[in-house]
Parts: sequence; structure tokens; C-alpha cells
Amino acid sequence: MKKVLVVDDEKNIQVSLASILEDEGYHTFFASSGEEAVEKIANINPDAVLLDIWLPGIDGLETLDRILTLDPSQIVIMISGHGSITTAVRAVKIGAYDFLEKPLSLDKVIFVLKRGLEHKQVLEENIKLRSMLEKQSGKVEREPEDPGRKRESSGVLTFDYTDPDVSRPQRTVRESGIFYGIGLHSGQKTGMVIKPLPLGKGIRFENISEKGYVPARVEYLDSTNHATSVKKDRLEARTIEHLMAALHAFGITNLAIKINKEVPIGDGSASAFCDFIRSSGVVDQEGFIPEVVIDRPLVVGEESPEGRYIRVDPADRFEVHYTLIYPKPLGRIFHHFVLNSPESFEKEIAPARTYGFVHEMNELSQLGLAEGGRMNNFILIDKGEVINTKLRFPDELARHKILDIMGDFYLLGRPIRGRITAQRTGHADNARMVNLIREKFL
Repeated sequence: MKKVLVVDDEKNIQVSLASILEDEGYHTFFASSGEEAVEKIANINPDAVLLDIWLPGIDGLETLDRILTLDPSQIVIMISGHGSITTAVRAVKIGAYDFLEKPLSLDKVIFVLKRGLEHKQVLEENIKLRSMLEKQSGKVEREPEDPGRKRESSGVLTFDYTDPDVSRPQRTVRESGIFYGIGLHSGQKTGMVIKPLPLGKGIRFENISEKGYVPARVEYLDSTNHATSVKKDRLEARTIEHLMAALHAFGITNLAIKINKEVPIGDGSASAFCDFIRSSGVVDQEGFIPEVVIDRPLVVGEESPEGRYIRVDPADRFEVHYTLIYPKPLGRIFHHFVLNSPESFEKEIAPARTYGFVHEMNELSQLGLAEGGRMNNFILIDKGEVINTKLRFPDELARHKILDIMGDFYLLGRPIRGRITAQRTGHADNARMVNLIREKFL
């Protein structure tokens, strides 16, 4: 039975929480002050803590700091009837898992508590699994190849001959690996296993409970509503764009990715995926894949100074110029990126995090989305100001849009040689351009 410590000086809150928690099968303990809470943490070792901000003696934030000093992995959910966004941000920066406002929705309390305990379990399992994987290594199975050009059921092309001037080595990972986390939109515990694949198999998503796979190709694009998803029959893979961007940067062309419907969000950027790929190793295979060479301009949208559009032009490399336009104080934000190497991506683009606005978070929550959003895995903006973190770059928002473009464009299944110019666009615009490129060049 999981143990939950409720720290609140209001008896009616203690009674209400005890009733619902015990009905859900939790063993409940109480403390009425911060000092008492710290003492009980050491004695009962709870699985989670519900901690009020306003307490007699040491306040909730100081109590939070002391609890996490004793047990850095403790799941602490802050509660308050007089909180503010500033207080919530400070609590999360100290290390709180989440923040709930009074009057408490008991259903919400149970939902967040279960999610927090799952998160703790994920971290513990991740440590164990990584330890196990250090003793193992994945092997790439070689399959006989037919001569010439063929199209497999996955839609992946293999070539007997390619022009070396406009082709790249096919690549996979050296060994299998496991990555755990939380799904951004589902809010559910999710994991990811990557496995090497033989030459010409492409990138594919598999499900832990269903047979088959979904090719990471634009032909299987299912949704671009706040994230990119692919689907084939009953199989689907959601929120794939950050991982796909990292695979694009590293030139990975053959890989099996096993998930439970949604790719973990990490810290909202692609940095963790880059580290994961490096730890798994990258190997060149005995074959090449041709680039998609842009030889004439294509435009989607209204190409004007304030318009929303995306354009591709011929170039001798892959590069992206992106411009955001928001009301002041955000204003016009832009960044230009040239993919010279995985290292350039890791330095300039991968660290850029997902961002959103306070009013959007409320709307997404009503739609059942962004349930995995935390104060520490996205940039939250209110009235033109970032309120929960410090930007990693002055133009981080534009860099993140480039990250999304790199992920979405890799659904072509091949590297691209061309210059992308985009302004005020999102996943849906990227998808329209990718489909247009496929129609005109493939």
C-alpha cells in the first residue's frame, strides 16, 4: 500500500483528503507543520507528499526544500488557497512535482498523485534498465537484398546505385537502448526502446502491445494538432517531431522505435534524445540513401512581410531560416540555422524547448491535451513575458520552430538538400510543404 503524507494545518482538509485517499487504497499520514512533516518524512518514508504552502512555523516552500534535501526523489505536490503563478514557479524550481489550488478537486488530486507516483516509478525503472542495458548490446541483423530499386510494404526505397554527390551513408544505432519519461499530451507514463535495423528498412514506430509498425513517413501522417503523429491501422505514434529532428541531425535512416503510443517529452527539447542516440552509438551501413534535392522554389501560404508561409529553395546544404511575429514585448524573433553536423544541431537547435501561452494551456487541458506539461518541460508565456524559466537563447522560440521543421521534414524518409524559409508557421504548414515536396520531387 502506497503511503501519502498530507501536510496541512486545516483539519477539514486533512479529513477530506484522508477520506478520498483511503478509498483509493492509500495509507494516509498527517502533519500540521513543516517541522512535523520533516520529522515524519524520516520516520515513515512516504511515497508522496501533499504539502500546503501556508503553514505555521517554517512555510511550505522551506519545508519543500528540507524534504528534498532528505530525499531528492520524493514526489511533493504543493497545495494552496492563496497561491500565484510566481509561487508555483518557485516551488517547481525548488523541485515540487506539481501545484494544486484550493478548493481542491478531489478527482484532480488523485489524478496528479497517480501521475506523480508513476513518474517516480519511471525514474526508478529507468535506472535499473539502463544498468541492465550496459551489459547488453544490440546486433544488426543482415538481410539479403534484391538488386536494383525496390519498394517495400513500408514505402521505404532502397537503391542499387546512387550518385555519391547527392547521397549519404545509411545509418543505424550500434546497440539497443531504453528511454523513459512522460507523454506531453497524454500525461501518462511512457517509454521508448530503440533497436538497430538492417539496410533499407527505414525508421519505423512499433507498439509495445500490438504487432506491426508504422513507417515514419508522411504517407502515414495522422495529425498535426499541436504535435506530429503517424498512424497505420490501429498503430499510432504521437509527438514524434523532437525525436525525428534528432534522427535527422544524426543521419539515422534505419531504426525501430518501440513506444506506448507517445514519445516521451523529456525537458521539452531534443537534447535528451541526442544524448540517448550518442549513448547507443551511430554506425554507417554498407549502402547509401539519396538526398531529396530541391531544384526549384516551392511556396505554401501567403509570402508577404507579415504573412504566414513556408518556402523551399535550391541550396547546396540543408538550412532553415525561421521568423516568429508576436505582439510586443515578444515582437519579431528569428534564427538562421545550417545543418553542418550533429554537433551544430546539438549546440544551436536541440536545447530549444516547447513553448506555450497560459490561455492555450487552459484550452489544451479542456481538450485532454498537454496533461504531461510541467513547469520544467516547456516555456510558459503570459502577456508576452516568460514566467516560469530563463530562456536558453534570446531567440529560443524561433529555434524551437526550426527543431519542429527538422522533425517534420524528415518524414520524407530521406535527407534534404535545400533552404527552408518559414514565417509564423506550425506543424500543419510543415506537413503541407512536405507533401508538396513529395509530389514534386519523389
